[in-house]
Amino acid sequence: MSLLLKAVYRIANKSEVCFIQGKQIGNDLTKGFVFNDFEKQKGFGISPDEFKFGSLDEVVDNLTFQSKNKTAFESTLKDDYDFGFTIVQNEIKHNKISKAVLSRKIVLEKNIDALKLFRDLIQNYPNSHIFLTETPEGNLWIGASPETLVENDGENIKTMSLAGTKEDLETPWWNKEYNEQKIVTNSIVSELFQLGIDPVIGDLETVKAGVVYHLRNLITFKSSLSLHEIAEVLHPTPAISGSPKAQALSTIKISENHKREYYCGFGGPINLNNETHLFVNLRCAEISSNQTTLFVGGGLTKDSELQKEWEECDRKSESLLRFIK
Repeated sequence: MSLLLKAVYRIANKSEVCFIQGKQIGNDLTKGFVFNDFEKQKGFGISPDEFKFGSLDEVVDNLTFQSKNKTAFESTLKDDYDFGFTIVQNEIKHNKISKAVLSRKIVLEKNIDALKLFRDLIQNYPNSHIFLTETPEGNLWIGASPETLVENDGENIKTMSLAGTKEDLETPWWNKEYNEQKIVTNSIVSELFQLGIDPVIGDLETVKAGVVYHLRNLITFKSSLSLHEIAEVLHPTPAISGSPKAQALSTIKISENHKREYYCGFGGPINLNNETHLFVNLRCAEISSNQTTLFVGGGLTKDSELQKEWEECDRKSESLLRFIK
């Protein structure tokens, strides 16, 4: 018998909240809700056996989302993060990579009300993709992602390069952030060229994402390929892996002592209401019956400083932590 799963979500800059419930299906679906892990080993889809949309109250009232499992996760120790940072910097120094994203876990020994957090995220982050989904493993994943992987936008298809972080508008951008953004943009454009796509790159802009600010270029194009096909090629983008991608992924494997699970994977609706919006799973947490585990990370380049990168992760975690402490 097929497993029954459900999810609620709201796409960035949209007003409607959507609910989907249905059988677990493969992640190569043509219609429904998809949720992929970072390593693309256990992604899944939800078939649209039941689908509705409306206001926040209309959709989530009378819903329940509860985890069935206990977990025994541990927060990333500062010493382990320092060790990973040293590995990445060594790879950069020897010109193996120009950037890699180093992540860590922050574990709270508490079970939280997932729907209350979902409401808080919806009400506070209109420019983010807000999601809450059950997983086949029995836990919940929730997030408020600032990054679109790929979506249809009228006649055009849209993606973005998103990198660099600062805590307020008054702080200037430095070369470290500009260089990081350039790496991400150039890598995405190069991969689109390999698909025979000639994209249009929008102006560089500063955008608010939760409690921090990022640099962003919107990238638009036309293609006869499906958005899911394009997403599979683009993911993982340099914003969540590094550059060159293959070498950066190898570096991440030896620099991090945890599995990313669904963090830095991608998800979203496919051909629901004739729209597809796939987002990168960022500013997110896994909720079990006894723990809430946040996943955060940042891009490291030759100009990165250890303490500043650690603190940047702390700031990013506040996007969720401010509602669940």
